[in-house]
Amino acid sequence: MFKTLKRRNCTTELWNQTAERITSAWAWHRSELLDARQTWTRTFDQSFAVVDANNPSNILALVPIVLIRTRYLTSLVGPHLEGTGGPAIDNSLPRRTKDKLQSFIVDELNILSTQHHARRVDLSCPPLAPDLLDSSVIKPNRLCHFGTKDASTQSWVLQLFDKSEDQLWRNLEHRCRKQVNKAQRHQLSAEIVTPDSGLLDTYYKLHQQTCLRNGIPPHPRAYFEEIFGPVSRSGLCQSCIVRQGHDILTIHNFLVYKGAALYWTTAGNDEALNLCANDFGIWHAIKEFRDKGIKFLECGEAFPGVRGGKLKGLNDFKKSFGGELYPYFRGQIVYRPITESLMEIARQLRKRRTEK
Repeated sequence: MFKTLKRRNCTTELWNQTAERITSAWAWHRSELLDARQTWTRTFDQSFAVVDANNPSNILALVPIVLIRTRYLTSLVGPHLEGTGGPAIDNSLPRRTKDKLQSFIVDELNILSTQHHARRVDLSCPPLAPDLLDSSVIKPNRLCHFGTKDASTQSWVLQLFDKSEDQLWRNLEHRCRKQVNKAQRHQLSAEIVTPDSGLLDTYYKLHQQTCLRNGIPPHPRAYFEEIFGPVSRSGLCQSCIVRQGHDILTIHNFLVYKGAALYWTTAGNDEALNLCANDFGIWHAIKEFRDKGIKFLECGEAFPGVRGGKLKGLNDFKKSFGGELYPYFRGQIVYRPITESLMEIARQLRKRRTEK
């Protein structure tokens, strides 16, 4: 009944047409984003589609997934699989067909894990997928159909439609309005552009400064070459550039798809923090996206229970733009529990050091 079709064997046009059609798919399912993702260190694309065995051009589901090898001791601990976006299944299929399709996908994930000796599979569902955005309807974590252990979190999502600029302004927290006013007194300016390779050198220099300031390794330049190239040319990326005079202080990249936008990547210099350029840039983006008919803006994963450290500061920043908490469904399948438990202990130790 079903067959798998590796993404590398599927035309980009057919793959992306399917992502556009399936309501549980979002930008992470697009071929351009998967090309960008595999530029990360030790990351290899394993994405596949599930097609009707009698009609291979009829794609029934997309499964974006990458293999990530560890930095050290790969042969000992093994890699893991990660599916940002999760399996997206055609919602128009009959229920029995969807049930069989879900079981088929689980079998394929098990085969992939066995082939690569993976210790676990991480899956997530994009909060901005059209079939998840209606917060008036209680929805379960659909990854439960794939035998995952629930690992869900939440994200700050701001509703832009049916709101005036004044309503959006009053919806900002006092701290945020104060920062924006301070930026205006410093005569900062902002504009939304479709980024291209001409902006790449400036952005990557700011990205390196940001990573150095936060003590994290920078992404490969090739990642941003994809973002400022094929991703942008496909209409999936908008950038907000904040300047003081002619000097660029910060650049925010937003992933835009299906009438919704995600605050995606950002890079800025030290002066941007002093002049409140980040708050100013996002406020400008909120106004611009509203005027362009964007209905939702996701500001990123929320950490409402954190009481201190860097994560609290990050959460408070995202929260200050007036969004509400939306479910960010995640799930995990663990194949090697002992190894994964030891890896989890190591991750928690690193996390504690980061949060201090």
